[in-house]
Amino acid sequence: MTEQVSQVTMEEATYCAVHPDRETGLRCNKCDRLMCAECAVQTPVGYRCRECVRQHEDKFFNGTMADYLIVFAVAAVVTGLGYVGLRLIGGFLLFIIILSIPVGGAVGELALRLTGRRRGRYSGYVAAAGAIVGALAPGLLLAGQLVLSPTLLIYAGIVAFTAYGRFRLSI
Repeated sequence: MTEQVSQVTMEEATYCAVHPDRETGLRCNKCDRLMCAECAVQTPVGYRCRECVRQHEDKFFNGTMADYLIVFAVAAVVTGLGYVGLRLIGGFLLFIIILSIPVGGAVGELALRLTGRRRGRYSGYVAAAGAIVGALAPGLLLAGQLVLSPTLLIYAGIVAFTAYGRFRLSI
């Protein structure tokens, strides 16, 4: 009787490059790097690691630090002037809500034009922060105190959200 020795092929265990405690067999289809399910990003061409996805996204973000300053300044000035203008013409809440959307669009569009349509990864966030600062500035500059009325907060929120959205749509 001959004993047949079964050959068991043992594959070496592989681990995620980011999480070395997680065993995986999944590889990025671009750089061939090992990644776990948490690190994998599904793209139209297969699974890629977050670093390869970020490198691809970086092609779209060509803004500089000067562009961030321009975006913030434009957002603050236009939002502040818009709020002062709406208050001077005696806008009631519904009027301010309706007109805050075009003000936010104007903030985003003007900032994009002044930066030559360049945008950074965080330009939308910078525009939103500038809009909030710009909405609060007239009260600080004119009255010398921070006045947080519901109208002001709604206006600031809508303008910030619209300006942020304008940057997100312009890929």
